[in-house]
Amino acid sequence: QNTLENYEPGWVHHDICARLERFSKAVAEKKSPRLMLLVPPRHGKSELASIRLPAWHLGHHPNHEIINVGYNLDLPMIFSKKVRALLRDPYYQQLFPETVMDPDTQATEAWMTTRGGGFKAAGVGGGITGKGAHILIIDDPLKNMEEADSADRRELLDNWYQSTAYTRLAPGGGVLFIECMVGDTPVRMADGTERRLDEIKAGDEIASY
Repeated sequence: QNTLENYEPGWVHHDICARLERFSKAVAEKKSPRLMLLVPPRHGKSELASIRLPAWHLGHHPNHEIINVGYNLDLPMIFSKKVRALLRDPYYQQLFPETVMDPDTQATEAWMTTRGGGFKAAGVGGGITGKGAHILIIDDPLKNMEEADSADRRELLDNWYQSTAYTRLAPGGGVLFIECMVGDTPVRMADGTERRLDEIKAGDEIASY
């Protein structure tokens, strides 16, 4: 159901949704999927991937846990509120009657369903103690172009991902990475080198964790 005023989906939105549905299915099948959405600003990628996907996935798998990470806590908190609002919507409850919010755990930063799943908002560099993730969503982990151009900042992000965020992933869980990227954005390849985004060709292997 399209509840967004003036939202006109185009081919790219249908393509993203198809990829997200395959990603959700692969998570349910414990196939450890990895998906990167590298889309320019204002193309609706966060609306689909950080809001609609969590609601959709929890509708089918209310026992699954989702962690959403941003460059600070502000944006993931906004996403959390919107996902929570979707779960409370009467139309959603008709579609997914088994997915009900736990009335005792409805804080914006972390809330749960009555089946043990839920949503956790977090900022890069922060702790995620006590929370697991069947789906780890990393949406805009870098604040601006200055951070994106900083090798030190990228290294700190990579270290935090490997030492903290990745360790929360459930066996067979999925990682969804969302970022605004331009042609000269450096991307880490599977062999450990970095290459410009516009130099990567079909079939090239990027780093995966």
